[in-house]
Amino acid sequence: MTTAWTERALEPFGMEIDVALEFPLPDGFAPRLIELFNRHKLIVFRNQKLDEATQAEVLGLFGTVLGAHGEYREISSDGALGAGPLTWHSDLAFTEEPFKIISLHALAVNDGQSWTAFANGVEAARALPPALGNRLEQREAITTIAPVQSHRMVGYDTPTDLPHQVRPLLIPHPRTGEPVLYISDMQTSRIVDLPQTESDALLAQAFAELYAPERVYRHDWNNGDFIIWDNIALQHARCDLNGMTPRKLQRIVVADKSFFDLLPQFKVGDANIDAWSSGDKALTIN
Repeated sequence: MTTAWTERALEPFGMEIDVALEFPLPDGFAPRLIELFNRHKLIVFRNQKLDEATQAEVLGLFGTVLGAHGEYREISSDGALGAGPLTWHSDLAFTEEPFKIISLHALAVNDGQSWTAFANGVEAARALPPALGNRLEQREAITTIAPVQSHRMVGYDTPTDLPHQVRPLLIPHPRTGEPVLYISDMQTSRIVDLPQTESDALLAQAFAELYAPERVYRHDWNNGDFIIWDNIALQHARCDLNGMTPRKLQRIVVADKSFFDLLPQFKVGDANIDAWSSGDKALTIN
């Protein structure tokens, strides 16, 4: 039996699917897509031409698509998110409800010029050396909104009056139940109840496992590319975009609440948030 699409495994994780994302989708495609996504955490499509409504309809196969609510829908190197690099993070990990699924569609890029990298927290948790895994189990860490996004700025003494969450370093995935090493270079400040030297050293060991090259997939963007990824299982980072124009990506997410729903102290259009989002300016809270 032949299908109306083809599938190709990516290395070290992810799945590329060759199909035209037009509705109605081929028979059997929607359940197969969800099955592959749950298993591989990242799906790549090539040569797509999706308007916002169609992209949202595809994301709707996975759950509730977040409405505008002030969230960015287009990411460009000359827009509100700026052109600076972004170090490893999971979107809204410092809130009680991080985004569940994120998608980006390349509307206008210079083929092969820019990239987004993905690290697999499920694979990292599975591959932890037993001694390190035992040290991480039952420990909690503080995940904080990052004053700077381009490089690691949070640390042991990062103030806890910034928006933050306290979670186990190893969490069960909310959909699949798999253990996830859920810490990040950008957002995890310290391990609870450990002195600074020990906290910093243990985080460094965990980061080395999480960002090991054999567990990182780097996607070089071409026009028409469309990626859907699991924001809990995976983290992402991007290159420095300065001097790279055009670069426009259309972003749609699956989530129940927006940044502004979860952090009502911030307002849509807040200049401070725009400055922070540029990736190279400090965040202040009034």
